[in-house]
Amino acid sequence: ENGMIGMNNYVGDDNKLGFGSVGELLLHRLDALDSSVRTVLHLSAVLGTEFDLLDAVAAYEEMFGVDESKRFETAMTLRESFDVAVDEGVIEQSYIFGEEDDCKEIMDEEDNLCHSLGNIRISLKGRRAHPFYAENRRLRFTHDSWKASILNVMLDERKQEIHEHVAMSLEKELDDDEAHHRGDFEKQIRVFKHWKSSGNFTKSAIFALDIGGQLMLLGLNSQAILLFDEVLDILKEMTDEGELDVRYGGIGASVLETIVPPELEYLIKLNITKGKAYSTLRRGVDGAE
Repeated sequence: ENGMIGMNNYVGDDNKLGFGSVGELLLHRLDALDSSVRTVLHLSAVLGTEFDLLDAVAAYEEMFGVDESKRFETAMTLRESFDVAVDEGVIEQSYIFGEEDDCKEIMDEEDNLCHSLGNIRISLKGRRAHPFYAENRRLRFTHDSWKASILNVMLDERKQEIHEHVAMSLEKELDDDEAHHRGDFEKQIRVFKHWKSSGNFTKSAIFALDIGGQLMLLGLNSQAILLFDEVLDILKEMTDEGELDVRYGGIGASVLETIVPPELEYLIKLNITKGKAYSTLRRGVDGAE
């Protein structure tokens, strides 16, 4: 009746709350938070156990189409919501002082411009160009139970939607600062994981082929094959377990009939590249399959 997602059971005349499990208690505490705080917690749960505030801000901007002139204002609002989550013990934070943020690195990249904010801003790229960059910090859930409880009450479609926005925002960062992130497997795989979780086969395949190709050049063919299989699993999971359907490589014929030409193109590319990876490992039989 009150629109809350928690399971609130009142017992006794003193209105004390009784809970059947820790999960119910966590849901009750989440219900008591303002809707804006719950929104950022939904986003946080999709981002993962630990993440940068700036990543959350960028994804939020992507989700709600925030205008360029309102980026800092929006980021401040999000930070206030995170501050509430910190006060409630759901999130904990620490400021970021890593090598990536070292002023010396910025100066080297900017051809030793004058050490002043105005000059540095001339050619800043990627996340460094964000007006909230100086306020960035590292955030994490205080316990995995918080993240699990939030994800459990979210619709799968909603989670996929948020994963897509996160992937889009992270990919923009890669594109904006391509030279800086080239060869950074960790950042590329992060983008790939979010595209895969969004259920977008084509985008997942594009990143898998790119990353997998780099892994194969390094002789890491087994890891590349695992990456290709993760993408193929998207189509395999669309096949009904109980469906009496002809399967090709674990993918139901009914699924193959519904995919669009670009998806079919990348399906073929994935299987060809996967076969090459197997052949290099002298596992030609697996490659043929």
